Amino acid sequence: MKTKIILIVLCIQTVLNSCQKEYFNYSGPQGVYFGVRYGGELQDKDGPFQPESYVEFIKLGTDSYTCNLPIMLVGEVKDYDRKFKILIDQDSTTLEQGLHYKPIEDLYILKAGEHSSIVAIDFFAQTDLNDQQKRLTLKIIATEDLVPAFRNWEPPVDITGSNPAKKFDASKHTIYVNNMMVKPSQWLGSVLANGEEFNSLGAFSRKKMEFITEQLGITYSEFSNDKTMSFLRMGLIGSQMSRILIARFEAGNPVLEDDGRLMYFQGVPWKSYIGVAYKP
Repeated sequence: MKTKIILIVLCIQTVLNSCQKEYFNYSGPQGVYFGVRYGGELQDKDGPFQPESYVEFIKLGTDSYTCNLPIMLVGEVKDYDRKFKILIDQDSTTLEQGLHYKPIEDLYILKAGEHSSIVAIDFFAQTDLNDQQKRLTLKIIATEDLVPAFRNWEPPVDITGSNPAKKFDASKHTIYVNNMMVKPSQWLGSVLANGEEFNSLGAFSRKKMEFITEQLGITYSEFSNDKTMSFLRMGLIGSQMSRILIARFEAGNPVLEDDGRLMYFQGVPWKSYIGVAYKP
């Protein structure tokens, strides 16, 4: 029994030594790749790195956002600065430089003694992103110091022995950007078959959500889960907003949806139908 244990230990030690030797004796090309993870977390089902990122201004609650992309080194850490280059893949990009994002740098620096760097890109929420998602695709270009790495990245197997993540080119990265507002998971309201709005909040619309935020200071993100938005709270919001709408109507300044119908919350004395404009 003792002999078997000793043999196992020796085998493990041999494997570790060989791995260590292979790591420290790496002699391939010095390169960099996009080492981006969703939320910064390592997840087997998605693989260790992902080929895309998302900037959703509505969820972020801001009109501008800096996206920090990790750039990882393949090869030895050096005691001097090295340059790497990133270009925009124009064929795959629909965002407009200077309008949706600040121009990127001509060259970036991997500092001495470092095995990673950050490429920061500033994005802006323009009105055209309210209705459509656009993208920016970046690609690493070879310099005298560093070349693109892992152009055919094959994620490692997970703990079950399967390989659920897809292959991709880690020298490229696509950032999808939008400011679209969709009906959140917590929304106590809907539309009947005849188009009539009902329940506390009625039909969801961007204009209605922005009016709630304007009047009550409640943000879109608060409707994302039941911890921040309970049924009771939605009922109270409906009551508060209906009183505001009634006051505006009685003052001769009714609040209308984009299709011209009266905005609805439970408690108002009128009915609202999708697509049917209000006629004074």
